[in-house]
Amino acid sequence: MTAAATEAINQLTASENVHAEGGLRLTLDGLPEDGAAFAVDVAAYPSAGDDIVAAGGTQVFLARETRVRLAGKTLDVRKDINGHYTFLITATP
Repeated sequence: MTAAATEAINQLTASENVHAEGGLRLTLDGLPEDGAAFAVDVAAYPSAGDDIVAAGGTQVFLARETRVRLAGKTLDVRKDINGHYTFLITATP
């Protein structure tokens, strides 16, 4: 997770009044190298069987198969002029 992604997740969870156990749930459909689509949702708790990736007090919840497919990848974010976030998955440098 980049610092920008951590900050964005913290802002999203705070805006939805999600407590400290909450975070962002990421679901991947396909392989990242193939331009796979993924969904992000603010979640109060991880789902049963989720792996938790934590950085700087920020949590991302991943279904186990999603985490395996994201090994060696970094979660980043861009913010547009309207304040909307777009999360990106990139190769870890």
